Amino acid sequence: MKKTLTFLFTLLLPQAVFANPACAVCTVAMGAFLGISRKLGVSDQATGVWIGALILMTYYFTIKFVESKKWTFKYYHIFWGLLTLLLVPAMYTLVPYKLNTYFGIDSFLISMICGAITFDLSQRFYQKLKAKNNGHAHFPFEKVVFAIISLLIVSLIFNYI
Repeated sequence: MKKTLTFLFTLLLPQAVFANPACAVCTVAMGAFLGISRKLGVSDQATGVWIGALILMTYYFTIKFVESKKWTFKYYHIFWGLLTLLLVPAMYTLVPYKLNTYFGIDSFLISMICGAITFDLSQRFYQKLKAKNNGHAHFPFEKVVFAIISLLIVSLIFNYI
């Protein structure tokens, strides 16, 4: 019991700062958007884009945390990826939505997949631009701007389909 409490307490202590694949400002912005979107009348598909990106960010943060604690093992990316995918059914129960389908596939699921892909592509694009600029961003919070603008464009597309 004492070892468990000590372990939990050490998780709450501030850890060393390390580079994240996604920044915390972007994560908070997405979480705030999810809570406000229903009240603003945003469609479920547009909300799904942000949820998909949030699920992918959860995976990225989990991998960075596991690697920083050196809790790695063979195929740990696959293990944590599958564990993160368990959030998808949770989103179906937490976010009430109207059942719509595109080509026989649930539109909420399609929008979550598109959001995850969009977020991943925006981060890859940022990394390429950063590499061309000698490892430096062109302007402050460039990573956040790319992620939010690309997700906003895709969510607007889903909102007006």
